[in-house]
Amino acid sequence: MRHLDKSLYQGCGSWLRHGLQALGHDIGLRANSMNIAATAQTSALHEVSEKKAVVPVDDLHLALLKGELARALEICRAFRAAQRHDRAGVYGRLLLPVIAQLGRDWSEDRAGFEDVAFAYSLMHRIIETLGESDAPKLRGQGGLHLGRVIVAVAPGDAHDFGARVLVKHLQLQGWDALFVDGFSTREIMPLLQAGPVDALAVSVSTDSAFIGLADMINEWRCAQASQHTEVIVGGAAIVPPFGHYNFLQADQVGLRINEMSEHLLSQMMHGRYGRWSLS
Repeated sequence: MRHLDKSLYQGCGSWLRHGLQALGHDIGLRANSMNIAATAQTSALHEVSEKKAVVPVDDLHLALLKGELARALEICRAFRAAQRHDRAGVYGRLLLPVIAQLGRDWSEDRAGFEDVAFAYSLMHRIIETLGESDAPKLRGQGGLHLGRVIVAVAPGDAHDFGARVLVKHLQLQGWDALFVDGFSTREIMPLLQAGPVDALAVSVSTDSAFIGLADMINEWRCAQASQHTEVIVGGAAIVPPFGHYNFLQADQVGLRINEMSEHLLSQMMHGRYGRWSLS
């Protein structure tokens, strides 16, 4: 890695700098647990107590830069164990801030390309590992099924951290959320045709990913099996004023990760997806 061809190095650097700096717009978020049971007040008290705990952002950041995967996983698991009433918190309160910090390391020359790239590869491993540990929890949610959501990365967009984190967050909230990466967008059409989908969220982190996106959204609308599918576009490339993105013909633009889960629940409870109650 130290002897990369200069042009390749600069090309990779440009890719990282564009994506990682843009990703910083979506940082500083906290995952909010949704209280929809009769014990909401008690759960809220537990949540307030847990969120006072120190978030080990610096420890995880250092472990990733050192390439210490086992240590990084240990930090994430310990934080999650302490947040037993907010399992999604590890994504919004710990992983996202570390992603942003790594981006700043690169843009401010505190770390080299190979160090940041390797740290990001370890972050992918961590997200996958945490997702595997979530599986028993998701299976144990019983009858809680809020609806079906597709979270897709815009065609050709390789920056998928935010979308992956959103999927895990929604799954832990009770949504049947499916991830589609930026090189598999052809899979979206048959998914929409196969059965009702409440919402299609598209993540856009680079300006080039807007090319052809409006046409694709129009095609997806024509293909959907349910007329209730809501199209939502967000991501690091979306910046205010959101009216500039009307050409996309999306239902919502610019929702952040924590806002997404709250928006979907609100829409569902107000009958936007054709259901008037959780039952």
